[in-house]
Amino acid sequence: MVATEVQASLRSWMSAVSEIARAVNAAEPLQEVLTRVAAQACALIGFEFCAVMLTDPDGEWLQVAGWCGLSPDYLAQLSAEGSLQVHPSGPVLDTPAARACREGRTVTVPDVRAASDYGRLQYLAPTQGYRSLVAAPLPASEDDPTTSVAGGTGVAGVLVGYSVTAREFEPPEVELIELLAGQAALALETSRLRTAQQDVIGELSGANDELRRGRAVLDWAEQQHRELMQLVLDDVGLAGLVASLAGTLAASVTVEDADGRVLARAPDDGYRPPPTAAARRRSPAREALEALTRRYEAVQIPVLAPGGPVVRGAPAPPRREMAWVAPVVLGQELVGRLWVTAPPAVPAPVQLRVVERFALVVALELLKARHLVAAEGRLSGDLVADLLRPDGPVRPQAVLDRAAALGHDLARPHVVAVLTLDGPIPPAVRLPELVRAAAGPDARPLVGSYEDDWVVLLPADPDPGDVLRRVHAHTAHAAGSGCVVTLAAGPTACAPEDFAAAYGVARGAVQLRRATRPGGLVDVRQLGLSALLLETGAPDALRRFAQTLLRPLAAHDAQRGGDLVATLRAWLGSGCSTMATAEALTVHPNTVGYRLGRIEALTGRSLRGVDTRLELQLALTVRDIVQLGDPDNR
Repeated sequence: MVATEVQASLRSWMSAVSEIARAVNAAEPLQEVLTRVAAQACALIGFEFCAVMLTDPDGEWLQVAGWCGLSPDYLAQLSAEGSLQVHPSGPVLDTPAARACREGRTVTVPDVRAASDYGRLQYLAPTQGYRSLVAAPLPASEDDPTTSVAGGTGVAGVLVGYSVTAREFEPPEVELIELLAGQAALALETSRLRTAQQDVIGELSGANDELRRGRAVLDWAEQQHRELMQLVLDDVGLAGLVASLAGTLAASVTVEDADGRVLARAPDDGYRPPPTAAARRRSPAREALEALTRRYEAVQIPVLAPGGPVVRGAPAPPRREMAWVAPVVLGQELVGRLWVTAPPAVPAPVQLRVVERFALVVALELLKARHLVAAEGRLSGDLVADLLRPDGPVRPQAVLDRAAALGHDLARPHVVAVLTLDGPIPPAVRLPELVRAAAGPDARPLVGSYEDDWVVLLPADPDPGDVLRRVHAHTAHAAGSGCVVTLAAGPTACAPEDFAAAYGVARGAVQLRRATRPGGLVDVRQLGLSALLLETGAPDALRRFAQTLLRPLAAHDAQRGGDLVATLRAWLGSGCSTMATAEALTVHPNTVGYRLGRIEALTGRSLRGVDTRLELQLALTVRDIVQLGDPDNR
């Protein structure tokens, strides 16, 4: 159901992109193309009005170049002197469109009546009757001479959507209008290149070969666009898109995420990878890659490839190859890179435009994946909340059926783990996606938020210990040094009614750990009876209990270098057998007996009592949770 809805939405988006691109490739007048962009923004996002504004050659003014739904009076106001000044003298003359242009970022205004920073808006908005708007910049090509002076931001203009009601613009809506702004920017660039090409062809009007070549280039671009749109509508995914582009350019193509993880690559035979991490850190590759956050076009990256065969005992020096990379952008956030390596020749400008269009479609594919993940996250959160109800799920079988629809068999025994983060985390970190990626495709955890915790459910077979360690390590790395990550693995739940109790134990372990020494991985799956106290006891009370009972033994060991705590742990773990303890510690049984006597004297308790043994075992368990990872305190 969720996948079908997202796919239908993607088809709508791509149909809009296809219509715009067809208009560009058919050489329609630029105003008509930009009007199509404005109309598609209204249809896809629900704006009542929309405008595409371009900067003048000097970068001082914005001029309406295409629009949908705007009245003649409003257009006249926008054209009046002072209305759309990019660098106004103060807030009284400022507009969101001007700010988006000069700062190169999307600006949203949920309610124009409360937008005191934009004095000009208070004058303009009543004429058209809108209450909210969003303005997204149109990124300019770095080599476009007509857009090089717009405040140094490399912005060709803005796409502005207006709504007659006050509204908060959701992230998916902002991402979509930015994608449409990118499409408008591609239209501008294509129009500029076509004009330049026509100028050249005009100068060579007597040379029929040049005319034919120019027409062939345009036909090739149109054919690549049609094939790209068909691939998207056929839902071939990233792998199919990458394979098609690799075949088109006769080169190696790689799509990676923002962290450098490869998402898709082609071809299978003769594949040449993009530059290594070390090569990317060297200048000028580093500067070019940094520019991707400011530019929406393919740039060349120098690559040193391995040399040829060894000749006379010495390897051939490395040779320089060509590589191009285009940014994959969502919401003005660099979410990936599209690499083209080892092409047979330097790509022509029109080929680079095809690469950039592929990067736009890759962004749509990643946006689709994000929507699927977000939808699954909401469903998973609801499922976890029903599963962890204190009295158990109201309809256990319905919960199992919902889990199965998400690909999880909760009829199998599952380990219940609780993950907490103390401190701020980067906005780009999406915890459910991070946990699933760290767990790997075979583990497939169910992740959802519950109260103030993140709950991770993993099949108990095979043992998920390694998976939990990866989840903790990856989460801690992604969260950064300013955030402390604590993960506790609780008991195994074998039926829907067992999950609430298992969660209570894991949550008790996390609370105990956070109250003393936050961070780390705590595994309390084998606690047995002690787990009941973790489920119901207060963290501070348990910590005080353990400290009070074990303090004399810990002080003795610290002062005299003894091993009373280790001996007590081994003795309780061996079933209270002196001989087994002696073997485990490699000491004489009389030494064990002496140490047990010292323990009784220091604690004032007889080890023959069952209650005393249980209390000491619980105290050691609490100590383990608190001091996990600190071998000096074991």
